[in-house]
Amino acid sequence: MAEGQISLSPTIYEIKIKGHLNSRWTDWFYDLAITHESDGTTTLYGPLPDQTVLHSVLDRIRDMNLRLISVAEVEAKADDQ
Repeated sequence: MAEGQISLSPTIYEIKIKGHLNSRWTDWFYDLAITHESDGTTTLYGPLPDQTVLHSVLDRIRDMNLRLISVAEVEAKADDQ
């Protein structure tokens, strides 16, 4: 990709929050996969089309008064391709 060009492919994110979020919230979080971890956290994982949608997800986490642990841009897992 040439310098200054913007990628049109979605970016994959892994967002961790404290507590276990019910999987019925998947639609509200733009179809990110919801995984309950053994340490009592929830991981939201999947592609988001742009930063605006990422900020929308983070706003929803805030509005639900959930504790945000981390946000990371990640490489696609082999089973995602």
